[in-house]
Amino acid sequence: MATLVNWFGWLLALAMIGVTVLLALNKQSGLKLIQHRIEMLPQAMLVRYAGLTVLAVVASWFGAPRVLFGLLIAIAVISLGDTYIYRRAGHPFWLHLAIGGAAAFGAFLSLFAMN
Repeated sequence: MATLVNWFGWLLALAMIGVTVLLALNKQSGLKLIQHRIEMLPQAMLVRYAGLTVLAVVASWFGAPRVLFGLLIAIAVISLGDTYIYRRAGHPFWLHLAIGGAAAFGAFLSLFAMN
């Protein structure tokens, strides 16, 4: 069963890579493919943050440093990516930078908890 779950994880990762590349190359086609609409993004982001919060609570509750590592790396990538986007556009970005840095530091610390 563990092998099947692992394969499912790899398939999901490949699908997400495909969507990411499509969104990077053609935002309109990417949004259409994943059935998202620009005007609904604030609500969609709310759900994303809630999902990340649930993952953080579950990983912390179970004391799963490997899961926390993955979560914190993902949050760092998201926050630092937003930092780049907002800074380049001339918008405030310091909160994104602080969260991204804190998440990266937390991921680094979680490496020690894995042993």
